[in-house]
Amino acid sequence: MSHPRQRTPSNEIEKAIVGAAFRLLEAEGPEALSVRRVAAEAGVAPMGVYNHFEGGKNGVVDALFRVGFEVLTGELYAVVTAPDPVEALRAGLLEYRRLALDHPRTYEVMFLCAVPGFQPSEQSHAVAEEAFEVLVQGVALGMREGAFLEGDPREVAQQVWAAVHGAVALELADVCMVDDMARTYTDLVEVIIRGISVPGAAAPNAGRATKGTKATRVGAPATTAPAGRSGSPARAARPARAR
Repeated sequence: MSHPRQRTPSNEIEKAIVGAAFRLLEAEGPEALSVRRVAAEAGVAPMGVYNHFEGGKNGVVDALFRVGFEVLTGELYAVVTAPDPVEALRAGLLEYRRLALDHPRTYEVMFLCAVPGFQPSEQSHAVAEEAFEVLVQGVALGMREGAFLEGDPREVAQQVWAAVHGAVALELADVCMVDDMARTYTDLVEVIIRGISVPGAAAPNAGRATKGTKATRVGAPATTAPAGRSGSPARAARPARAR
């Protein structure tokens, strides 16, 4: 007696498609993300991609974008959960570079407009904003604890992110004018931390400033600006630099 064929759950098919797209993206770059290539790698029919992802290829890219930011958010969450906000920020910024260098093509999709014509969905923009909000919370915690100079946490978080993103983007594009980019990035992180910290709070394992003795950043706005949308400022097509 024959048994009815069991259908693969929809979420498993979607995971298989996204996993296949990730492998192709990291191995060959965004040019490999055709519906046929992704479907073949995932072991499904091309129509299966269209059935599970609105827009076909762009729907799959949107899922890669979203998953990339979900992973980043999870890693940055240590910024607001570690007991020492200075050490937490230091660790978070170092982890940011590691993730980018481990998955350079995904980083390019997330930040560097690597797929022509792709625009993240509203849902994916919201996920990207969650990663930024984690950084904002970490900065705000440091300010409340007296470790970071008082100011607008959102403005400071944007400055911090801009600095580390610039360094990572240059490294991925192989625009490196020094021999040791790892040391250069680590030094950059220390410059950033010293710049936003109360004197004496930035050194590794240094004690934080006592609550109630907070300093203020020069020129810091008095109010918090509304949340903005995460952007993708530039385009990069050069391969990642070997580490």
